[in-house]
Formats: sequence, C-alpha cells, structure tokens
Amino acid sequence: MTKNIKIIFTFFLLILITSCGFKKLNDIDSNKIFIQNINIVGEQRIAYLLKNNISLISNSNSKNKYDINLKVKKRKTNKIKDSTGKVERYNLSISINLELINNDNKKIVTKAFNRNNDYDVATTHSATINNENTATRNTIQQLSEDVIYFVKILMRKK
Repeated sequence: MTKNIKIIFTFFLLILITSCGFKKLNDIDSNKIFIQNINIVGEQRIAYLLKNNISLISNSNSKNKYDINLKVKKRKTNKIKDSTGKVERYNLSISINLELINNDNKKIVTKAFNRNNDYDVATTHSATINNENTATRNTIQQLSEDVIYFVKILMRKK
C-alpha cells in the first residue's frame, strides 16, 4: 500500500514540476526596443562596457527605434586617511547622464544615474589597482542594470 502511495505521489510531483509554466518577467519586455546608436562622451573604457551591456536588450525586429547618448564621469576621492596622512580607502563614484531619443517623434527622455563604491589601499600598488578595477567593474555592472531597468520600465508604459 505504501509503495503505491509513493509511486502516485512521485507521479503527481513530476507532473507539477514539468508543467509549472515559469517565465521570467524581464523577458516580456525584451522585444520592445531597438537601439540604433549609442553615443558616448567621457571615460571610453567604462562606456565600452556600458555599451555592451545595454546593447543586450536591443531587438532589431522592434518598432520602437531609439538612439542613446551617454555622458560618463568617473571620480576617485580619498575617503579615509590614517594619522600620518596616508590614504587607506578610496571612494569611486561613476555618474551617467542618459538621453533616450525616440527616432520616430524625436521625443527625448533624460535620466541621471550615480553609483558609489569603496575600495581599500593594499600593501602593493598592483593590488590597489586590482581593487580599483574590481570596484569599477562592479559599479559599471550596477549602473548597467539600473539603465536597463529604467529603459524596460519606460517601454512598459508605452
């Protein structure tokens, strides 16, 4: 009797798992925008990574054609100094001014994004540079997600 119950339970569990119909919410908006041009002013290395991340949401079959203008600024400031005046921690701030231009009616939407990240000064200069590069990559990834989320929300309203 218990063997039959286990078989029936396993059978129903398999049916429920295979037919759950899960679909990511972000995939619903993936076909709504085609980014024709991305123009960048500022830090070229940062802008290149942003451009690659933002281009992932573009679909050439979409009716909504847009151009994007990005103004990128990177600022590194001292955050913590010890008693001798040596810097122990830096603050990295990257800001982006986004202009989203509709190619059909030339309507412009602007938005500013800003992210901060801290990194420590290591004992060697190369380790400090690695810490800075890691902080920069993490900040760029966060900014890319912010811009993509903003564009998807904007397209959802259309």
